[in-house]
Amino acid sequence: MNLRCVVERSLKTPSSYWALLVYIVLAALFSQERLLNSDCSLQLYRSINDGAFFFQEGRYGMFITQVPMLVGVHLHWPMKTLIWLYSLGLACTYGACVIIAQHVFKSPAAALAIMLSLIVGVGDSFFHATTETHLLLAMSGLLFASMEWMAGCTRRARAYPIVGILTLWCLFTHPNALFTVGFVVMLAISSKYLRWREGSWVLLLCGIYFVSKLFLMPESSYDGQQFRSLMESGRFLSGFWQLFPVWFIRQYLENEYVAVVAILLVLMVFYRPLPKLLLVIASATVFWFLTILTFHEGGGEAMMEKSFMPGIFMLCLPFAMLWQQRSSQGCFTLLIALLMGHSYVNICIHQGYFGRRLAAIGAVIHEHGRGTPKMLLPWSEVEGSALHFAEWATSMDAMMLSRCMGDTARTIFLDKGENAMEARDPRAFLYLPWQPTDTLPMDTFYFNLPRVPYRTVHVRLPKRIGRFSEG
Repeated sequence: MNLRCVVERSLKTPSSYWALLVYIVLAALFSQERLLNSDCSLQLYRSINDGAFFFQEGRYGMFITQVPMLVGVHLHWPMKTLIWLYSLGLACTYGACVIIAQHVFKSPAAALAIMLSLIVGVGDSFFHATTETHLLLAMSGLLFASMEWMAGCTRRARAYPIVGILTLWCLFTHPNALFTVGFVVMLAISSKYLRWREGSWVLLLCGIYFVSKLFLMPESSYDGQQFRSLMESGRFLSGFWQLFPVWFIRQYLENEYVAVVAILLVLMVFYRPLPKLLLVIASATVFWFLTILTFHEGGGEAMMEKSFMPGIFMLCLPFAMLWQQRSSQGCFTLLIALLMGHSYVNICIHQGYFGRRLAAIGAVIHEHGRGTPKMLLPWSEVEGSALHFAEWATSMDAMMLSRCMGDTARTIFLDKGENAMEARDPRAFLYLPWQPTDTLPMDTFYFNLPRVPYRTVHVRLPKRIGRFSEG
């Protein structure tokens, strides 16, 4: 095959496939950076230790992403392989949504929208890999593809169960499904893929789920706290423009959100009819407004990024539909290539930060781990360093990273002057500030920590490089 044929075939390959290939490659290369930090390490630790699915806040739709890793757990594959399988299990699940949208439901626009919403405006949350928002956006794009397919189906009724299953999958993946599914339904109705009567049944299903969750949701749960935060946010309206999330958006406009602004401008110039454009802009604006009020106290980069992602999806889906209508115009394809390239550059830049953090943990393990398997680092030596971010997860990260580096587990706990009694207990594994001593029996195959007390070690750590504090 000559070079000309290769180029011609490359140009005919859907843009979403090239983006998906890069996404999967990065998920494989950066698997440890993606899984050994904050919530990701907690979920990975619990899944491996329990040998079972772990669903934080009842996000049951995530089950499919954990299957490859759990197979490896039951086959006693090495820790490094488990981390790699989990990272790829997440990425390949999104890839399956892209392929099904493209080939089964014949919706190139939905396939492209899925990829764009996973990478546009995303840098830090690529390394918050287990966040359910990613799967929600992929499933919401797939839901739109199923509605488009149903519109051209000769036996329309047989498609109803598929739409119903995908809607439920979205709802059991993340509460923001109320917004993304609602938007998908309204866009499908305005595009004449769905009748009003059909759309009302989907919206009714969302309403029933939301009301049920509202009554069954414990007040102490994360979702309960966020809902309560939104309900109590009225007093912050007077200082709306000074809230942390607004400041966060202004900072991101300089880099990560350049692509988001470009997509919005293209929609404003080319997307018609006007009522559909107003629907898109109003939906994204309302969602972002509610997000700002919900997270008015702010948070880390990953939390803020993933909180705004559903609104970006509401721009990416009509943008992809516009591209499909004008795919013959090379400027649109070129713009998509630039947007994807810009997004992946941002992801690689953020990888440096997480890589430095893991390198710092690895250096401590290498220097002190042989003689001190359970290390206490004084907080005065940690504050402002590469380990400052997600400090509560450091003990789990260190334990799993040490198993990737050698045969015996080591762990590091950042000592803030607490838990002195537990540290002297040879059986203790300190890993969460709100639950200092692990009470669950530990899997001795993967987490074979020696039964010795913790011992204080002194280290010199590299300074933290980043724009935002953890909270």
